Amino acid sequence: MTALAAIVLLGTLVFFHELGHFTMAKALKIRVEEFAWGFGPKWIRLFKRGDTEYTIHPVPLGGFVKLAGAEPGEVGLPNGFQSKPWWSRFLVYLAGPFASFLLGYVIFCTMGFTVGLPISRNVENRVDLVMPGSEAERVGLRTGDEIMKINGKTIKSGEDMLTIVHDSANKRLHIVIRREGRLVSVDATPKPRKVGGKVIGLLGFAPKQELERVGLRDSFRYGNQATLAFAAVMVKVLSSREVKDAVGGPLSIVDATYTSLKRGPNGYLQLMGILSLSFAFVNMLPIFVVDGGQMVLLLVEGLKRRRLSPKTWEVTQKIGLTMIAIIIILIMYLDLNRLVDNKLFR
Repeated sequence: MTALAAIVLLGTLVFFHELGHFTMAKALKIRVEEFAWGFGPKWIRLFKRGDTEYTIHPVPLGGFVKLAGAEPGEVGLPNGFQSKPWWSRFLVYLAGPFASFLLGYVIFCTMGFTVGLPISRNVENRVDLVMPGSEAERVGLRTGDEIMKINGKTIKSGEDMLTIVHDSANKRLHIVIRREGRLVSVDATPKPRKVGGKVIGLLGFAPKQELERVGLRDSFRYGNQATLAFAAVMVKVLSSREVKDAVGGPLSIVDATYTSLKRGPNGYLQLMGILSLSFAFVNMLPIFVVDGGQMVLLLVEGLKRRRLSPKTWEVTQKIGLTMIAIIIILIMYLDLNRLVDNKLFR
């Protein structure tokens, strides 16, 4: 289920990103030779409309758009990509990140009246998210764990659980949890924290809140707030040393998918929204090869009022590919370190 959910997740993100490029290219009368779902060799040809083939490829991780005349120097091809002015090509590149941003925004705006929002004051005696570096992480609590007993007392509600934990600062607790149908025991000591003028004990996990469906207006208000908050966090993270702790590769994405499934439909959609917004921001970075780097070069063309030479494009693409290769190696290294340190698939 986790593998299937991860494929659907990544496939949806890449598909909508490429759909943005495709839609803008069509709007600007640029000839699209192929709009593909998936990667690898051509598998199924669905149909052909106009000059565009619509195909399915066997690796179900997104898709791609093949534009006519996309290679540097192919300026003489009618309705080809390179035959268009710089601003048209700029808009085609911009449309991909915009589509990714729009998908994330729409997901956040519709969660309120579809799966519901965690805005209720009622909580369950179940672990939702574990804070990094917390006592809960140290003793091995995981998303989805149901708190059954604390110091021999049966826990019947989230209120029972919070009352005992909050009243037990610096006191060792014997906790019995139910995890995937079996009982597990851990010993944990809530850390003291001053909240509202009162010292309470905290283990460092967020209990699962009951979801509540809201109306269209409140749902969009939540979507606006969530999108703006995430955008602010992304700008802060990408411009600080925290970026190495925030980035992740395929293993981290599969791990996040595994956790989101245990949280339910709300968690899965939330992850899809977060990754879609992340995809938009990362693709806007001024790295040659990705959309942001291509847009920088086209802005240079616009300012100079003449095309960059095919040689210049070739050199920048090589630089961009080298940068991407280094980034991929670093991300895989961070992923493997997390796996070795037992921080994934817990």
